[in-house]
Formats: sequence, C-alpha cells, structure tokens
Amino acid sequence: MKYWMEKQIHRNKSRVFLGVLIACVMMGGCGSGGDGSASSQSSKSETYEMGGYGYVTENTSVSGEAASDSAAAEEPVLKTELQESSAEPLEENAQTARKLIKTVDLCVETENYDTLIQNLGQQIAALGGYVEYQHQYNGSSYSSYQETRNTNMTVRIPVEHLDEFIVTVGEWTNITNKEERVEDVTLQYVDLESHKKALLTEQDRLLELLGQAESVEDVIAIEQRLSQVRYELESMESQLRTLDNQIDYSTVYLSIEEVKRLTPTQENSVWDRMKNGFGKTIYQIGDGFEDGVIWFVVNIPYFVIWIIVFALTFFLARTIVRKRRRKAEGLQQLNGYQWEENAKDKEAGANAEEAGANAEEALEQVEQEKGSEE
Repeated sequence: MKYWMEKQIHRNKSRVFLGVLIACVMMGGCGSGGDGSASSQSSKSETYEMGGYGYVTENTSVSGEAASDSAAAEEPVLKTELQESSAEPLEENAQTARKLIKTVDLCVETENYDTLIQNLGQQIAALGGYVEYQHQYNGSSYSSYQETRNTNMTVRIPVEHLDEFIVTVGEWTNITNKEERVEDVTLQYVDLESHKKALLTEQDRLLELLGQAESVEDVIAIEQRLSQVRYELESMESQLRTLDNQIDYSTVYLSIEEVKRLTPTQENSVWDRMKNGFGKTIYQIGDGFEDGVIWFVVNIPYFVIWIIVFALTFFLARTIVRKRRRKAEGLQQLNGYQWEENAKDKEAGANAEEAGANAEEALEQVEQEKGSEE
C-alpha cells in the first residue's frame, strides 16, 4: 500500500511537471511571435487536465513543493530559449526587404484589335506571366449594326517585369487611363513569419513532451494541443503563400477597346484644339453618312417587306373601293330605270285620261248636233 501511494505521488508530480512545461512552451512560443500579448493571454486561459490529479490553472500556478522546484529548475533554461527565439525575428526583420503588392489599371485603345490580342498573349507568356481572367466581346448584330469589340483582362506579371510590360502596352496601344496602387504588407508578412516560427518551436517541444508522456491523459492533452498548433501552422502557411503570390506577381487590370480613330492624349494649344475639333466634326459627319448608308443597305430586306405590304394593302383597298363604286352605280342605274318607267306610266295614264276627255267632248258635240237637226 505504501509503495502504491509513493508511486501515485511520483506520477502526480510528473504530471504537474508536464503541465508546467506545456504552459511554458505556449508562453515561449507566443512571446517569440508578432502578437505576444494576445497569444500569452490565450495560453493563460487554457487548462490541461492531467488524469484528474495535477492541473494547470489560468495563472499557470500549481500547488506543491515538487511543482515549484521543477518550475524553478526549468526557468533559467526556458528564459534563455525564449530570449534567443525572440531575438531571431528582430534580427531577420531588420534584414527583410519590404513586401509590396503592386496593382495597375490600364484602359487602352487600338485600331488593330486582333493583332494586339495575339501579341499580348505572346508577350505575357514571354515575361513569365499568365492571364487570370479574360472577357472578350466581339459585338452583336442584334444590338447594333455597328459592331464594336472590347476585352477585359486580369493579367499576373512577375514584379521584375511589370515596368517592361506597361511600356510595351503603351507602345502598342493608346493609353487613355492609367492607375497604379502599391500596398505595403511588410508588417503583416513579418508577423505571420514570426508566428509560424513560434508555432514550429512549440510543435517541436510538444513532440518531445509527447515522447516523454507516461499516461494516456498526458498523451491526449498533448495531441490536442498539437492538432491546434498544426491547424494554425497550415493557416499561417496558406496566408504566406497568398501574400507571396501577390508580391511576386503584380496584378494588371487591362481594358482594351477597338476604335476607328485614336483619342488624342496630349494637351494642345488653342489653335490645335480648334483644328482638331473641326477635323473631328468633319470626321463625325462622314462617319454619320457612312453609318447611314450602312444602315440603309442593312435594312433593305425590311424595306422590301414593307413595300410589298403597302402594295398589297393599296391594291386590296382599291379593289374594295371599285366594287363598292360599281355596286352604287348599279343601284343608281336601277333606280333611274324604275323612275323612267314610272314616269312613262304616269304619262300614259295622263294621255288616256286626256283621250277619254276628248272622246266625251266629241260625243257631247255629236249629241248636240243631232239635237239641233231635229
């Protein structure tokens, strides 16, 4: 029984010692990183349970003489290691070059659209860059009879060849708008690297402690912290890779528009402005006349269809009108014939009445003559 109690006390002391070491490792790793205060605060707030016997509180304080003795024994070594690990980033930061992300916006015009697109692709490949995004519009006859083409590109160019690429684009095109932006991410990059190194140091120490662990509870606690450290390491490495890509490859947003006439970009005198304005007006008149002719020729099929429709409508209307006119004339003739017949009948009746009256008069005369003879 006494042997079992001594063994249990020895095991509790070893677990307390492991808890102190883990806390010191977390504080040392966070102290060597860029954000020491936040990381140390998180390490203080974590609690590692060691089999239900020894444990580390929020203030990383332990009870017992064994814990105080082991912490005192490890303190000089840990302080020396922390000082060395915290001094390394400072020396490297002084020698690290500035980390700059360069972004350029270009709006250009060209009269040779197809040739420019082909040459740009070859130039980008020759400089070691690549096209990240491209949207090309070749015009639509449904929206306008005058087809205009344009392209929007997102190009990634190695930073050492950025100026060369911009000069080449300026020689091949007419740049109407240019905007350059530079973002300094040196501090962010150094902080990420320091945090990564601190996590690597903590990972190595946790692996050493894992090899010295004597109980399942110790192994589980150390592996949980290892999983968290490895997850943070992957996150740091992903952010660093993203920054490296943005730093090493500048981003160029290129907007290309096909035009018939390039826009003057230099400032001119009053006389030059008047001359250019007059020439522009003449050009617009000629261009408008040309567009009108093209519009007329393009819409000839519509004109033919409308002419056929109007002709059919006209002939149909004229036929209907003629039929109605003939019908009206026929009715009019029929009415006139009936009127003539009625007039003739009336005249014949009048003549008959007159003849009857004459016959009566003749009979009266004959009777009067007979009476006088008698």
